[in-house]
Amino acid sequence: MNHRFFLPIIIFYLLTGFDSLAQNNTSIVPAEVMKFSLEQAQAFAEENNYDLKNSATDVEIARKMVKQNTAIGLPQINGAIDYSNSLVIPTTLLPGEIMGKPGTYVPVQFGTPYNASLKGTLTQLIYSGQYLVGLQTAKAFLETSKQKNVRDKVDIRDQVADSYIRLLVVDEGIKILDSTYVVVSRLVEEARKRFQAGLLEDIDVDQADLNRSNLEATITYTKNLRNLGYASLKFIIGLKDNQEMTLTDNLDFFLAQVNRDVLINQKFDYNSNLDYVLLKKADYLTLMQYKLAKTAYQPSLTGFLTGSTSAQRNAWNFFKTTEVWYPTVIVGASLQIPIWSSGSRKFAVDQARLNVEKTKVTDEKLRVGLELQVATAKTDFSNAWEIYQNKVKGFQTALKIYEKTLKKYNQGMVGSTDLNQRYNQFLVSNSDYMQSIYTLLSQKIKLSKLLEKF
Repeated sequence: MNHRFFLPIIIFYLLTGFDSLAQNNTSIVPAEVMKFSLEQAQAFAEENNYDLKNSATDVEIARKMVKQNTAIGLPQINGAIDYSNSLVIPTTLLPGEIMGKPGTYVPVQFGTPYNASLKGTLTQLIYSGQYLVGLQTAKAFLETSKQKNVRDKVDIRDQVADSYIRLLVVDEGIKILDSTYVVVSRLVEEARKRFQAGLLEDIDVDQADLNRSNLEATITYTKNLRNLGYASLKFIIGLKDNQEMTLTDNLDFFLAQVNRDVLINQKFDYNSNLDYVLLKKADYLTLMQYKLAKTAYQPSLTGFLTGSTSAQRNAWNFFKTTEVWYPTVIVGASLQIPIWSSGSRKFAVDQARLNVEKTKVTDEKLRVGLELQVATAKTDFSNAWEIYQNKVKGFQTALKIYEKTLKKYNQGMVGSTDLNQRYNQFLVSNSDYMQSIYTLLSQKIKLSKLLEKF
């Protein structure tokens, strides 16, 4: 057999999805075997996928950000301790008239060399437009992070499904290769017996033996790629090196779930599409930035309560209880009024407003794009369905032709050339059939994701 007919589909299935990971398992720890249906594999990935762990952490970071922004508007208490040692006491010039020396200035040193003060301040933000809008923005960012986490889960779910189905297709292909190898090996032995009986030429035996050698190489290569595919799926769902997996679902299970009429006739609502939902979240954040920029024109009011005590000493005896500390208590408010910024606030607002205008164009672009994506996906899915139906019949016909030709070959009615032609035709039909299964199921995943409501 010339393995060029079957090998392309195996390479396509594996390399398009498994080239993201190439690793060797060198662990000597006995492997733990875990059984996964597709649903179980997706659930396991939600808990253990590396990217999803970071996505969940991003949500927690956003939640902390909301709390941080909320705390800005709550009471703030700060303290301060000041100490100074005047190595040279400052000198002040007093008018000579005070000292009876008119027309002159008399140098006088005021103060003490050692000074200390303790101060505590309580502040409370009473009103700030920036704070109020900033708090709304932080909460909107949290909701956006949650929605992105949902999208990440959906992406990983579909990635797991694609890899899972691809592996099932490859496994099915390997089963066919293995069963074909049994037939080819039997043909080699029969060809040798016929050659020894003088019924065949040596070239027919060599051709049969070459077919078997090529098939052996294809099986070995395909099984090695399958192992790489399993390693890739393990990586996606988060299995460790010492954990192995087996797949419990089969292709018939997934094919039975394909309902062409339901998917093709299902109406698309872009308002429920995940990408559009995320875009609206981003639009809201942009609108909040616009509102935040406009609050720069608003005043802010803060109340404060300050208590302090200070001491001045000629000797370093601040902890001596008989010495006096002088307290001060101040209560008040501070009103910050923006008056003139040479246009910086205006230009900031203009930029934010233009960004809001851009969101309208982006919204329309996405709506039109999604409609086109859905129409394309439905067409691709419908085509994949028709091709699958055609390839099922083609595979069954090619198998029937090959089995009849094999029977005639065993009866001496046809030669090895005819048998090889029918054999290659059978392998090509099988490859096309397996590829049509994968294409159909992958198109179903793509279309279902677009039509799914969130």
